[in-house]
Amino acid sequence: MALSWWFRGGCLTLRHLITPARGGARVAAGAGAGAAVPGADKTLALLPCSLQKPQLTPLLLGHAKYTSAASASANAGAASASASASASASASAFDQGSEKQRKLLKDLQRISQHSYDATATLYERWKGGELSEGEGTLYGGFIPSTALFNTYLRAKSHLTRDAASLIGLVEKAQEEGTHVSHKTMSLLIGFCVRTNGLEELRESRLMQGKDNRTLFDFFLRGLSSCVFHKRLRQGLSLFEHHPVEVRHASGIKQDRMRQYEALKNEFVVLGLQRSAWGMLQKLLTILEKEPTPLAFQTVCQLVTHSASNGHFLLNRSIDMMWEHERNGEVVNLDYGTAYSIIANTSSNRSIPKEKKKLVAEWVWEKMQPLDEKVPSPLFYGILNFHSQQGDVSRCFDVLNALDRLHPGKADPYQMQILSSVVSGVNLGVHHKEPERYKDCIRVVDENFDRLMERKEAGNITVSCVNILIAACGKAKELGRAFETFEILEDLGIVPDTHSYTLLMDICLTNRRYDAVFRLSEELEEKGLKYTSRTIEILVHSAMRVRDIYLIHDFLKIALSQGLLLTENLLQQVDRFLSKYVEKSEEEKYEVEDIGHIIESQVYREER
Repeated sequence: MALSWWFRGGCLTLRHLITPARGGARVAAGAGAGAAVPGADKTLALLPCSLQKPQLTPLLLGHAKYTSAASASANAGAASASASASASASASAFDQGSEKQRKLLKDLQRISQHSYDATATLYERWKGGELSEGEGTLYGGFIPSTALFNTYLRAKSHLTRDAASLIGLVEKAQEEGTHVSHKTMSLLIGFCVRTNGLEELRESRLMQGKDNRTLFDFFLRGLSSCVFHKRLRQGLSLFEHHPVEVRHASGIKQDRMRQYEALKNEFVVLGLQRSAWGMLQKLLTILEKEPTPLAFQTVCQLVTHSASNGHFLLNRSIDMMWEHERNGEVVNLDYGTAYSIIANTSSNRSIPKEKKKLVAEWVWEKMQPLDEKVPSPLFYGILNFHSQQGDVSRCFDVLNALDRLHPGKADPYQMQILSSVVSGVNLGVHHKEPERYKDCIRVVDENFDRLMERKEAGNITVSCVNILIAACGKAKELGRAFETFEILEDLGIVPDTHSYTLLMDICLTNRRYDAVFRLSEELEEKGLKYTSRTIEILVHSAMRVRDIYLIHDFLKIALSQGLLLTENLLQQVDRFLSKYVEKSEEEKYEVEDIGHIIESQVYREER
């Protein structure tokens, strides 16, 4: 008999040509023996006797009747002719079913490549006994088969989004005698992860009464699917419902534990990539009870991400980093991560004050020995930290190193916290209240004496003095600011542009506009360059004295030196010009030229 199949448009058609078997078909009844079967010219040829090996046929597990009959026949050693014929008929029927099921499995797998619906329909018709006569001859009757069911389950998983219905199919199949294999559970877990139905699977009858090793296997397969499909919420649920007794149950093989450790670290990294800080906080709390910590590389990423994002998990991640360092790992910080750790540690409320100091010292130690490659923002970060701690002496040390490695780069206007601490101003009180400045003179004098103590060691630089000048300005102590400026000459230190700019700023605040202009002339005489802040102070002073020529001159200097002016300053100049009344034709030209400079600055900022 020759059989052929066609798949056309999702429909299966059977065409079978029946031809007489040569010599008649025989049923194997023993080694090399056989008996003719009535109607052999109308039946399919059976498997040869040499292939009839029940121990190689998985389907044998579901047929106790045949097994017991075959075992009884083998153990007895002899049987009657009728019993032998009955056993032979049972063996033939089983082997015929195995062959037919293999054919059905092959066709189901082939059809599933084109149509999941056709695959599921064929299996359901086979199970329900609704096959046509030709199909029934080809596939036989329904016998529980794990391989066939898994193919059907895969097709159904693509035809529905209802996790409960698919779980019900597996439960029913198990009741009907189909063995639920690891592959079956993998298919079901993957589907439940995709459809957010993992919780329903965990509470189903399939998972009830399982030991810790079986639960661990379910947990590991579920976590793998969650990582693959990037399902963080369901992955966290797995950790929450499977305690450490399950995740580290006795008897689990080492290779499975290595898989778990790799997936655990990969899941944490996935949470970092998704910035799922809430999930990570819960997960790290769960993992604290683990006997094995997160991998060193994972902790490095945790520190880097939490530092750059300023998240409160930085506290916990640094503890984990220190634990690896105590265990022999070598920690090297790049400049960006070091700056982020220092900057975000100082403002992180979840980190105690004493620990903040330990973190800053640890980072600063990693930067040693200092050289020109250490960027100035890192110096500003450690300065702000020590400023918040009120450690002025350490700030002087950092300023000394900054001036030594990056001369002229220390901008006092980027050290507002430090200048406020050195000034003794009470920032919690309104600037018009006298209480704000009651401790300023005492604190400024104490810090001045602290600076002079460094004179013998030669550890005083221009930036150290500039910070004191800025502090005098915030304390509204104009006289002390000039006295501090004069100290530079006594120390043999050349004042820089910032020194003059700070003094000009104080004079502007105290409405000493003539002093502002004299200091600007002295600055030019010494060949020092203006900064954007210097120009801003000079322009404000010129507007206060309503000198349109000075405004024009200072703006031209800014334009010639390529200095960017703030949008606020340009708006103030524009408002000033709108209200200014020209007194002569020359002033009219000055006003027009100033307008052109403002337009060029605005265009430059937009670009």
